[in-house]
Amino acid sequence: MWLLVRADSLDDYWGADAGTRTLAACPDTGERGDPWRWTARLAEHATGSEVLIDADPDYIGVQTSVFAEGHTGVVERPSGHQMVVTSLHGQVLISAVDGPWERWLNPGDVFIVEGEEHESLRLSLTNPDARVSVTMLAPRRAAALRWVP
Repeated sequence: MWLLVRADSLDDYWGADAGTRTLAACPDTGERGDPWRWTARLAEHATGSEVLIDADPDYIGVQTSVFAEGHTGVVERPSGHQMVVTSLHGQVLISAVDGPWERWLNPGDVFIVEGEEHESLRLSLTNPDARVSVTMLAPRRAAALRWVP
């Protein structure tokens, strides 16, 4: 399963005092009734953007990589993990290596991928100054992380 959220669809999520914008959270509101597990935020600095991840360390391990310089390559999402992909600068094409779908990400867009099957995803940056953040959220207690939007 995957979910794409466009940057312009969440303008009201900017934190006026924090200088960050919430990209996604699990769950995204307290009314869901599920315990909070993680939040991804976009911080914009004079030197560029970065994704900040807050996660419950008892339940989730976090590993973030940033790709740049015209990178094209495959990232692996292990079974049960969630992957948060955010374009930091320029356009990024994300596509299933063995499937029919592909999506273009613009700066500030977030793409969340989860599922119980292993997935190989291709990232293609459109130009040398494009940058993309890829965060892997790994389950520490459950067999698989579940999205609670």
